[in-house]
Amino acid sequence: MVNFSRDGFDFLPGALIEIDLSSRLVIYMNRIAFSLFEHTQTDIESGLPLRNIFFTESEYERSIKVAESFGLENYQNRTAYTRYEKQDLYDFMMRRKDGSQFYAECQGSFVLDDNLVPIGARIYIRDLSEQRILEAKHLENEEKYRTLVENSSDIIFLIDNLGTVISVNQATTKYLGRKTAEIEGLNIKDLFPTLTAETFMGYLNKSLLSGKRMTYETPMPTSNKSIWVSTTINPVRDRAGNVTALLGVSRDITELKRSEEQLEKALIEARNANKVKDQFIANISHEIRTPLTTITGFAGRLKQSLGNNLKPAEEDFFKFINNSSTRLLKTLDAIINISELEAGTLQLAPRLNHLGQLVGLVCEKLQVEASGKGLGLIYSSVTEDDEAWYDQQSIYQVLNNLIQNAIKYTDAGRVTVKLDRVKNQLTLTISDTGIGISEEYRQRMFQVFSQESEGLAKEYQGIGLGLALTKRYLDMNNVNIKVESKKGQGSVFTLDFPESSGAVII
Repeated sequence: MVNFSRDGFDFLPGALIEIDLSSRLVIYMNRIAFSLFEHTQTDIESGLPLRNIFFTESEYERSIKVAESFGLENYQNRTAYTRYEKQDLYDFMMRRKDGSQFYAECQGSFVLDDNLVPIGARIYIRDLSEQRILEAKHLENEEKYRTLVENSSDIIFLIDNLGTVISVNQATTKYLGRKTAEIEGLNIKDLFPTLTAETFMGYLNKSLLSGKRMTYETPMPTSNKSIWVSTTINPVRDRAGNVTALLGVSRDITELKRSEEQLEKALIEARNANKVKDQFIANISHEIRTPLTTITGFAGRLKQSLGNNLKPAEEDFFKFINNSSTRLLKTLDAIINISELEAGTLQLAPRLNHLGQLVGLVCEKLQVEASGKGLGLIYSSVTEDDEAWYDQQSIYQVLNNLIQNAIKYTDAGRVTVKLDRVKNQLTLTISDTGIGISEEYRQRMFQVFSQESEGLAKEYQGIGLGLALTKRYLDMNNVNIKVESKKGQGSVFTLDFPESSGAVII
């Protein structure tokens, strides 16, 4: 399917849908279209055929003929579309998700690819249901008017300027639990409780006095329950222009109201949870860093005071203290960093840097760690053109994570780091002779808190944030990562850096 730019479509005053010409599926609806057709994003993602939004097959076929007359052959022949005259307005009987029908005024336009060949269509839709009802009152064909009104799932009523009901449709009788003859001729005050009737009459009088269309939302009691309705009042005028009656259309929006309440509740809970999380992270950072600083500081002074009196076993004690403190601080930093990424508060400063210098710095820093395990850490650069756009701090963290992981999961052999420029693409390769990665774990290795070895029996330290942070940092710098690995045969991580200033600042 095609993907079109839709910036601002949700703020259009009318309904808009998009069609993929190759599949004839509806691939997008804006906010008003979702409300009009009563479909959901899930319906779109599941595949919503274009024919399903037309009330009959003949209406659908007529829409295709309209498209053909306006230049659909350009799509079929894969030729450039050169006609830009404004397309006429066409009326169609369309279908909501529940099967009910409504009149719509449609105007379409093609979406073109870079070669000006049509690949999709946009249809602008205006609901003419209320307008058609008003027009039908002046038509001699009463049957056509009744067909439109009676098949509507909305409550449709006509009242005079005193609030007396002149006419209602079948949906009204269904909601109120009364027959047509039991409703027509009654005053609004006789149909509803006092408070509801006064609310209705207040809006009706405003529309009568102003002569303008008015929409409002209010609860309304029905035969078995109370519902929320959105009611639109349209003044009906005589030939002299005087308002003689009011046509009302009420739609049941109870589920929408319930969804809004649930959404508001969820937003409040999310805000509260986010505040709790931020406060927790701030507190945990302080509560862990402060005592750790004290522990490492006094441990260092104690070791210094013992001097030559320090026994070999005691030397190991201080080493354990330092390693454990470093491990805990590293874990804390990872948690804080991933929280900043999730919150979108991390700021990058991408610029043109020499990548070779940064890689060399990281390898030099980790050389001691590799030597301590008897591993070779080999870095080579086979290109002098090593400039790339990236944020230095985040890419430093990426390199440190990946090379340190290679050392961590390699028990014998070497870790090789190579910088090269292939087809004008600056590429960094980190390969090792370590334990490798299973195919199953490669599918989730960049997920937060994901580790191949988990539980109390896991073989390696860590809480599964390093690779998750690495992937987020790379994405923010527009750096692509590829992983090749087999269990027991080592791993190869390849980073492809952007050719120009493509890093994203967030």
